[in-house]
Amino acid sequence: MQNTMTRYSGSSALASPYSGGGSYGLSDYSGGFIQALGITNMHEQGRAILASTAMENVGALSAMEGHLCQIAPTGAHRYKAIADAYTAAVIQTIMDW
Repeated sequence: MQNTMTRYSGSSALASPYSGGGSYGLSDYSGGFIQALGITNMHEQGRAILASTAMENVGALSAMEGHLCQIAPTGAHRYKAIADAYTAAVIQTIMDW
């Protein structure tokens, strides 16, 4: 079964499936691959930072919600709605990242 990304040209170079059989050096291929890996890594690091910050914020809002429910219980449904709205929005942001 042929690899859909590259095909073997019979030499030490890899052939581009889009070039009609032309070859390019392994360093050309690996440079693009390493760049793609770097971008993927930065993306995942960004997602991790976003998730970590979101968890800290949700935890702080939940603690505040609990505290406010004790000192002003009549606003409990409002505190919960605010904390839930933030949580839902940040979850969607993380999923869309």
